[in-house]
Amino acid sequence: MEMDELVRRDLMDINEYLQDPCGKLSIPYWKNKTLVIPDSIRIIHCRDWNGQYSDFQRFFRVKHDLRDLCPIDFDYDTLSIDYQTAELSEMINESYGHENIVVNEKDILKWKQHETFREDLCVYINADGGKMVASGIAELDETCREGVIEWVQVLPEYRKRGLGKKIVDVLLWRLKGIEADFVTVSGNLDNTSGPLELYRKCGFTGDDIWYICRV
Repeated sequence: MEMDELVRRDLMDINEYLQDPCGKLSIPYWKNKTLVIPDSIRIIHCRDWNGQYSDFQRFFRVKHDLRDLCPIDFDYDTLSIDYQTAELSEMINESYGHENIVVNEKDILKWKQHETFREDLCVYINADGGKMVASGIAELDETCREGVIEWVQVLPEYRKRGLGKKIVDVLLWRLKGIEADFVTVSGNLDNTSGPLELYRKCGFTGDDIWYICRV
């Protein structure tokens, strides 16, 4: 069975997944239960990749065991999805403009409907004057105790100051505090902002790369 076929299975055995989360699926376990992959898309793990498709993007998926976390010695706040949607959507769009990622307030409110959503896993950092300059959102799958970092963004003019790492560190501590067993994150390997480097600095490990191909 090819790795892309595993993504199409509605009910992968949870024990099979937990043996190697980042190598078994390109997405978190809870998403795999409902996601439908279009026939025009193939998702292939790097161990099965032989260059068979020319139109593809590469995504890393790495894992943190929630050990040896960095101390939190800075101020941050919890996001209110109900009341800060406009500010958050504007910030995400500005932060990911180079990747043509666009979200609106309705998109953000839909995240709140996820079975894994927790508002205490939505955090941000303000600059002087109260402007939101860095933020992050994580989720918790209670079925397999998996924490998932979904969004981490820093405004372009505030990058290279360690704010992204601070957001990730806060999310890791909060996930550990609500008894997640491990945390996963994925991202575009070829993003010019270098997200994989950020997660390496935060203690994430693994070398799983998934090819998302159009056929």
